[in-house]
Amino acid sequence: MSADLTRSIFAATRPLAVLLAASALLAGCESLSPAECATADWRQLGVQDGRRGRTDRAADYYESCAKAGIAVNVAVYRAGRDQGLQSYCQPANALNEGLAGNSYEGVCPAPMDQNFRNIHGIAWREQDARKTLARLQREQDQMQAELRDAKTAEDRKRTLREQLARSDRRIEEARYAVRDASYQLDRLRSDMRQRGQY
Repeated sequence: MSADLTRSIFAATRPLAVLLAASALLAGCESLSPAECATADWRQLGVQDGRRGRTDRAADYYESCAKAGIAVNVAVYRAGRDQGLQSYCQPANALNEGLAGNSYEGVCPAPMDQNFRNIHGIAWREQDARKTLARLQREQDQMQAELRDAKTAEDRKRTLREQLARSDRRIEEARYAVRDASYQLDRLRSDMRQRGQY
């Protein structure tokens, strides 16, 4: 197949590819089937979304249920979501969500938001520092294995030795970051215990 023909096929199918990609993105939005719309307990659905720290999805539900001719009780959904957020926005959950590496969508009510962000941020940084250290150690192990391999060319071995020297420095920095983040996390846990939040 000639390069010109390949380019013309790509140009002709590009709009279709863009449309398919957009459809896939839209499909990722929260939607309910007509049967789910008909039997939905809007309060319970709101509570579940709130407990999971989800943003307000009333508009998504409204759109999918309107297609089936079913009304969404937005006020009841939002009251349920507010109830669920009271559970999600607790300090102990902020800690757990951060340690799990889950992002925070800024859903907590104003009086709880800043505390949630602070706790979540400290916990998230600790798990992120550990992941970074583990990744750097894996990369270093791979370089060392390649360096020991008799089949590796001498030029490549020289490059690997230079990369390993840099890797040692990055790993030491990552270890320091883990120690610092762990110290901050320990202080946070101690403070939370004193307040009865953990």
